[in-house]
Amino acid sequence: MVSSRPKRVKEGPLSKSKQARHAVGKVVRHVKVHPRGICSNQQTAFTPEWYECRSAIKEALRCYRRLLSDKDYRERISKDHGMGLERGKPSGIGQHMRLANLVRCLGKWVNTAKQIGCVGGIEVGDGFHWRGELCIVGLHSEFQKGIDCITSLNGSKIWATSIVDSGRYDSSTRKVSSDEFTYCGEGENPSFCGFKKLKDQKLVGGNRALRNNMIDRKPVRVIRRFDNIGNTNESGYKFVYEGLYQVKHCWKEIRMDTGKYVYKFYLVKLEDHLQYEPQWKVDNVRTRRYH
Repeated sequence: MVSSRPKRVKEGPLSKSKQARHAVGKVVRHVKVHPRGICSNQQTAFTPEWYECRSAIKEALRCYRRLLSDKDYRERISKDHGMGLERGKPSGIGQHMRLANLVRCLGKWVNTAKQIGCVGGIEVGDGFHWRGELCIVGLHSEFQKGIDCITSLNGSKIWATSIVDSGRYDSSTRKVSSDEFTYCGEGENPSFCGFKKLKDQKLVGGNRALRNNMIDRKPVRVIRRFDNIGNTNESGYKFVYEGLYQVKHCWKEIRMDTGKYVYKFYLVKLEDHLQYEPQWKVDNVRTRRYH
């Protein structure tokens, strides 16, 4: 098993002092990285900007988690940015969205420019406690939707940048190996529709985006929720970045419990990501995480 820990970039034609001056003024949250480069074993993939971005991510997550745990700090920062004091229960998705926006007000969000492929400062196997953290670091910008998308410049096409496999859909099945799995499309989830009459899923939004990824052979980032493993949040789960996958097949089938059509997507991990399989999933070794 090859470690996914990045190797230091080799010295280029610039001296260390010139490299330092060259990096001055760079906006970390807009760092662009080659879609597949930072997850391969190329030594030149992990640049000084990549390490700077990772450092910014650690700082952003420290800030977010302090806001969650320290009420006095939370109220002071809220007041300083004119957001008022929190109302209602200090929990739930609404609270996490509010605190993530506070981190944005502090200018600490990283990788704010949406992109397809890997993002700066993130390694396969990195764990995150909350959905809000995925937004803050630029892995997945949707607080609730499982499919995050990006639109072409002329607005004519949409692609998926990332998906979160959180187990919300009963029909979402995966194979024994996490290198390949089947993902159920979005919309008409019986677990969240309440008394609303269910309908067939449509090939729109995230479903159309994933189909376009298949047609255009564009990779999609996969984040999975895992329960009852080491270093989880207070609710006993965490989100782990699994790497880049390719959508190989797309079809629709009838759900046996509802009789309605749903879209299914078969995804396979890209070959140059296979060597970065998080080892804890096999032998319960602790995964890397942000401290």
